[in-house]
Amino acid sequence: MQISIPDRVPIYELHPSLKIFSTVLGKNNDSIMAHNPEGFFNLIASKGNIDLNKVNEQIAEELLNLYGKLGLDWIRVVKAYASIPREVKRIGEHTWQVDGKIYKWSGETLWNLSEPRTYDPDEVMRECRNSGVEIDPLAFEVLRKLAAKVKKDMFLSFDADGTWEPIVSNPNLLKHVLIWVYRRPDAVEALINHNTDVAIEYGKCAIDEGADAIQLCVDYGNQNGPWMSIEMFRKFVKPALRREVDAFKRKGAYVVLHSDGYIMPILPDIVDAGVNAYQCIDVIAGMKMWEVKEKFGDKICLVGNVDPRIIEYGTKHDVGKEVERCLREGGREGYILSASASCALNNNAENYIYMINYVKRKKLQ
Repeated sequence: MQISIPDRVPIYELHPSLKIFSTVLGKNNDSIMAHNPEGFFNLIASKGNIDLNKVNEQIAEELLNLYGKLGLDWIRVVKAYASIPREVKRIGEHTWQVDGKIYKWSGETLWNLSEPRTYDPDEVMRECRNSGVEIDPLAFEVLRKLAAKVKKDMFLSFDADGTWEPIVSNPNLLKHVLIWVYRRPDAVEALINHNTDVAIEYGKCAIDEGADAIQLCVDYGNQNGPWMSIEMFRKFVKPALRREVDAFKRKGAYVVLHSDGYIMPILPDIVDAGVNAYQCIDVIAGMKMWEVKEKFGDKICLVGNVDPRIIEYGTKHDVGKEVERCLREGGREGYILSASASCALNNNAENYIYMINYVKRKKLQ
């Protein structure tokens, strides 16, 4: 992830869809475990007693086979399964009851439908003060298995963020926090600081286990812009982001920030916090590769910007033109090609595979 000219254009994918997995690996969707909590739930519901080590081994093998067969250069690793729920029951389409809570799988995100509707800021502060940082060593099982097999051949990143991901992943909490930044800044600071403490410890352990980079999946905004003003971002989020970046860099790892949304107003502060790379460059939200490259291309590596709508609905000619645009705007120096946000919901695996092969042909020229 050095900002230099590689021997070929590197290729990455944040979240391959089940359709891409099943097409490339020749497997049924329901049997795939990687990036698919519904597959895990299906397995428990059908068999009950399962071997977690075998599940995590399967995930590692699926990731290795998919990225290897496609010829991608960088594998994103998330936490392994560390425990088996006591109760798992399907209660609707992509909807599950797991240990008394209701979850909905969107194909990209596992939403907790049992999330509290309201939060008490004082209770949040008490929980943050009374909660220590406990690391579950089983969380790194998939990473360990991959590092043992491809550490020298493929770039491995591990997810760990506390600045915003635990907040934005819980919509009701997000609504409260966006009010608390004005009414209860002490609660926001306590929450972000605690989450960041946890993320730093997980990230440091992941680096020790073989991760080349820590990926921060933060989603600091949506199509309308950042979730908060520049001033509020600098007050609450940027100090935590800088703390994470410094901790991971001291361990010798790179730091990749993924964010959906139109985040141009806060991107100068993100770059100033020291991240090595920015993944997404959300074309659907109006982020322009050439503009980001022009302003920040000498400071960070850029990853993404291929429009997933074109991959899904375009012709192969359209896909080729989109790849050409991204290669032209991203350049050969400090750019890694990937879908803009991810291909988690894409069903046109044929176009996705065509895109990868198109890039490979370009690299040989």
